[in-house]
Amino acid sequence: MAKGDQRAHNQLTAYFCHLAEAFGLPRSVAQIYQVLFLSENPLAVTDVVTRSGLSKGSVSTGLRLLERLKFVHPVIIPDDRRSFYRPELSLRRLAVGLVEENFLPVLEKGRVTLEEISLLKNLSPHYEARLASLRHWNETARGLLPALSLLD
Repeated sequence: MAKGDQRAHNQLTAYFCHLAEAFGLPRSVAQIYQVLFLSENPLAVTDVVTRSGLSKGSVSTGLRLLERLKFVHPVIIPDDRRSFYRPELSLRRLAVGLVEENFLPVLEKGRVTLEEISLLKNLSPHYEARLASLRHWNETARGLLPALSLLD
């Protein structure tokens, strides 16, 4: 690795870890994504372990999470039985993956909860107004997902 590349690598480690922290993701997940992001070619799990310095268990767990978030994709390399991965590079797809995995289930559960509350009788006008606000917020938040397609 060139001298400048090593300095950039160290700074990018901090960058990816700060991003992961902001989204509530483990530092190890940031390290795995960084290794794949900086690689010119898809990497086998063993290569990710070696380059990240993480245990095989941490890498396997992190890759499963990253795959569920659609941050990485499995790659089949003919005549090689190992599992290979490549990073997702589209900001839009990364954002959609985060929203679909983390926020949509919460918003859907919230929608159901708000519907149940709206069926209660004898709510005060204050609670009725607050409930209407929350229902509007919830539906607005659910409607933001299509706006992510404008990113990139």
